[in-house]
Amino acid sequence: MNNKLKINHIKLVFVSFFLIFTNQICSNSIAQEDDAEFEKEFSKFESEINKGSIHDPFENFNRKVYKFNDTIDRYFVEHIARAYQNSIPKKARISVRNFLDNLTLPISALNSFAQGKLDNGLATISSFVINSTIGLGGFIEIARVKGITYEREDFGQTLGYWGVSSKNFLMLPLFGPSNTRDLSGFIFDRSIDPVGFNALKIGGNVNFVDGNYRAINTAIKVIDNREELLDIIDSIRKDSFDPYATIRSAYLQRRLAQIDN
Repeated sequence: MNNKLKINHIKLVFVSFFLIFTNQICSNSIAQEDDAEFEKEFSKFESEINKGSIHDPFENFNRKVYKFNDTIDRYFVEHIARAYQNSIPKKARISVRNFLDNLTLPISALNSFAQGKLDNGLATISSFVINSTIGLGGFIEIARVKGITYEREDFGQTLGYWGVSSKNFLMLPLFGPSNTRDLSGFIFDRSIDPVGFNALKIGGNVNFVDGNYRAINTAIKVIDNREELLDIIDSIRKDSFDPYATIRSAYLQRRLAQIDN
């Protein structure tokens, strides 16, 4: 391999890991709260903290990290996502999202089985097989049209299902909102995913899926996730007196709901 190819490979690896972490800013920042007056919102956050439902002992540091992440998003990721939205037809974007979601289903099915949710696991793996074949690699969501539904599961949820505490809230650089349990779950899922970190050897080869493909897949997923959240994040920035607290609350509530489901 000549020097030029080596340099390009290093760049691809760097971009892949950067976008994996940046992706969490988008995929983990989903807010599902109704609009409320600022006073009521503030009271809610204070109440949650007083009741002990939010453990954020590193809040001062977390807020600084949030500001860093938000700056990267405002000046980099958001602009790419808007360009993607404005230049690619909606139907094409939905097809791309279907394809990306389909790639995650085998890991989701494994976590369903690990939680003893056999029906959900079977529905998930059935959806993957149907969409990957009849659905042309997942670009067409055939299984859902046929009435096959499932809930997505990850290893963070699996740990929570078996009683592992979420511990303290964390806002990580280029990673976004998390906690010890969910961060461990994310790393585990990505390490066994052929299109993730791909840390395990498959068929005697750690590069079961070409690194260039993994980098491209990750980049597209970052853009797709951020495009899907454009309106939601705009609303948080515009209407919330404290975007950090809003995202923190939404993240913790969403993860709790996913584990209890």
